[in-house]
Amino acid sequence: MKRRTLLIASGIFLGIALIAGLVVLSYVQRLMAPKPLTITYLTEQTIMPAGAACAGGSDKSPGVAKEILNLETKDIYIAGGANPMPDAVWADYRFWLPYMKNSTRHLLFNGSCFFRSPDAPADCTGDACFSFATIVDYSWLKLTTIAGNSCFPDASGCSGDQVNPGYVSINTIAKCQRVVFEGPVIYELADGKGNRYVMHATATGVPDVTGPTLPAGWTLTERTIDEPLVLLPFGGGDNCYYNVVRDNLVQSYHQYAYASDQYPE
Repeated sequence: MKRRTLLIASGIFLGIALIAGLVVLSYVQRLMAPKPLTITYLTEQTIMPAGAACAGGSDKSPGVAKEILNLETKDIYIAGGANPMPDAVWADYRFWLPYMKNSTRHLLFNGSCFFRSPDAPADCTGDACFSFATIVDYSWLKLTTIAGNSCFPDASGCSGDQVNPGYVSINTIAKCQRVVFEGPVIYELADGKGNRYVMHATATGVPDVTGPTLPAGWTLTERTIDEPLVLLPFGGGDNCYYNVVRDNLVQSYHQYAYASDQYPE
């Protein structure tokens, strides 16, 4: 009798464990699933308000981006505020779901101004332009909200941060940021149809022009500029949208020229 009771109890335990495992797997798959793009926006630049403040009081590039993604809300936060996570803590810190680290990236631009969080009203002033959250006892600035994800030439080549050779991922984000490339060299990605992108970050700190395997018709070239390249978000009016492209070497690019006056076409 005891043996039969033990077997029944073991079976019940295994069944509960299996159900719990399936629930966790379903939760993780839901969090990691790409978000379809349901918006369209005009591809005209959004004007940064005169006198707008830069988050942190500086327009210098931070050098290394310390960002975390809330997979449930699709919001991205950057270390900032009164108690940002120090570099030494960031290096080995492990976040738990629904939070995860954005891939650590070395930034290539020289100037950066986050002039408001994506959920702040366009007519905000001062501190009201920035949303902060306390996560794992540190302060974080809400930087970005992901509006949608896509993969070119088809959806099979992208999974989270991973992009297969021959593909690029395209994340459309709400991000109110001015970005300045002083040059004299930039790294320009182009799709051959009039859409152009400038490399803004790498995983290694060293741009690789020949290493990426790009979709057919796409090119990556080193280009010299005679004056600073200043990027502002797109959408016009109150909108702040960027397309951020990533290649199979985890090099990231901001789109700054569009082939059409609306995205998606």
